[in-house]
Amino acid sequence: MSFKRFKTAMSKGLTYLEIPVEKRGTLSVLKNPDLQPIRAPNQTWGFWSNFAYWGVISFSVGTWVSASSAAQYGLSYAATIGTFIVGDVVTILFTLANSYPGWDWKVGYTLSQRFTFGIYGSWIGILIRVLMSIVYYGSNAWLGGRCFNMIINSWSHHYLTLPNTLPDNVAMTTKEIIGFMLFNVICCFFYMMKPYHLNYILIWSCIATCFSMMGMVIYLTHKAHGVGDLFVSLESTATGSDYAWAWVYLISYWFGSVSPGSVNQSDYSRFGSSQTAIWLGTIMALLIPTTLVPVFGVIGASTCEKLYGQTFWTPMDIFDYWLTDNYSAGGRAASFFCGLSFMMSQIAYTASNCGFASGMDLSGLFPKYINITRGAIFTACISVAVQPWNFYSDSGSTFLTVMSSFGIVMTPIIAVMICDNLVIRRRCYSVSQAFVLKGEYYYSKGFNWRALFAWIAGMTPGLPGIAWEVNHDYFHNKGIVNFYYGDSFFSFLISFFLYWILCLIFPYKIDIKKDDKDYYGAFTDEVARKKGLVPYSEISPEEIAIHEMTNKIHINDSEAEVATCVEVNPDKAELKNRKEEQSSQISSELEKTRDLATNKIDNVEL
Repeated sequence: MSFKRFKTAMSKGLTYLEIPVEKRGTLSVLKNPDLQPIRAPNQTWGFWSNFAYWGVISFSVGTWVSASSAAQYGLSYAATIGTFIVGDVVTILFTLANSYPGWDWKVGYTLSQRFTFGIYGSWIGILIRVLMSIVYYGSNAWLGGRCFNMIINSWSHHYLTLPNTLPDNVAMTTKEIIGFMLFNVICCFFYMMKPYHLNYILIWSCIATCFSMMGMVIYLTHKAHGVGDLFVSLESTATGSDYAWAWVYLISYWFGSVSPGSVNQSDYSRFGSSQTAIWLGTIMALLIPTTLVPVFGVIGASTCEKLYGQTFWTPMDIFDYWLTDNYSAGGRAASFFCGLSFMMSQIAYTASNCGFASGMDLSGLFPKYINITRGAIFTACISVAVQPWNFYSDSGSTFLTVMSSFGIVMTPIIAVMICDNLVIRRRCYSVSQAFVLKGEYYYSKGFNWRALFAWIAGMTPGLPGIAWEVNHDYFHNKGIVNFYYGDSFFSFLISFFLYWILCLIFPYKIDIKKDDKDYYGAFTDEVARKKGLVPYSEISPEEIAIHEMTNKIHINDSEAEVATCVEVNPDKAELKNRKEEQSSQISSELEKTRDLATNKIDNVEL
């Protein structure tokens, strides 16, 4: 009896958590509005929006301190910046090649995974992206909390000197945990908006943070009468092959640190108003600020060493020193405005690359219960569990290095997706079939084993390198270490060509190359016709409603569901199945569905 009560309570609880049908627009567990292609009126991201999406990654605290590890790898600061530039070029190539599903069909990362890895196989790539989003969310939120403290420090001298009440063995202070929690709360309010409205926050955050960084550098260089000795004194100590492999490693390191953004590029390229805007915005953002901001960080540390005898790598440490030394009106104003701009930059970065990204992924895993807003807030809550305060402690440098090694996992996924899209499918996908369980992307029991095999084959050789990075005493095989250093290149080539070869030897059947009609209103009439689709404006409201309702249908009051696509015959006013083998099973249910759809016609957006 107790088990039955528990089962009943669980059933009621899950029913309560379900997203209302009228809000997700479907009875299918594979589909909700957050997964559907972006409608044409919402594709508003021009050059500056695409520039800001990638630019906000550069105008952040993490990029400011990125060159601090140059000496560890035996390179000068100039050489380190050079590796970042080459890494930016690699990132540009991978990112733009992976942007086509979003631009061509206005779909995000979740559906792109279904296209390539299968209905069930897509869960693997999505879960990996969710886990990485949680880790990155915690890391960015911790830095954002410290930026928020810059604002509060400017308001209250008491808060600036607030005693630490936490034990010494805890890698954070009372002030830091307060700032961290407040930042998380503020950030959650931004998840009430739609992701495509975030572009204005991205743009203004980039502008404000850019001026704040420039102001800090100008002030410090003016006071120090130059850039300081540290900026030019560090020389490369690595020579020969060690020097070459140090370059290769830092290029891979730089790409690996932003690889999650590259792999889910479709989540934001689908908002693009033109391909030119996507390409130019991405290229310019990944070349200009990503080169300048690390230079700003080196200049800041170099001038601080000359002026104050200490090397401050983060803007927060610089302002803490200024306010502690002289709590003047000018210093407080600078701390407030710079803190505000840095905090907004961290919010924009955290929301776009972690919160919304994870929300989109989770809505693809559990569309019946989670939409983008719920998924983003869940990510914010669970990110506390990764204890990000340990990331930036004295013992956390190893973890930061390992975190940048996410490229080992993500690069093979990018390679397989690019190969499948550009080489195998030739940029043709059926969006409607991504919402059908046993449809075009069911492959073998829901898994595209070719894609999974190529991903594992590209990822596995780099895994021992992560263990070596944690502890250099694990082994001393230079070949394995060098492969780890160049993993972004090697794993991409392995997965790309292996997947291509497997598809040639074991080809899968392509029955439906693309949809015949623009059921989702994702294109203008002109663009739809160029793609060979019937424009949205020429499809009847009844047909749109029935297509929306019948991607998945319940049969005979049981839990069994059959996926189908249907269309209305305007002459005979009856429903016809696209798949003849399903017609006998669902004919009676389609009549019921049509009645439901007719009642919804008035609510369909023309």
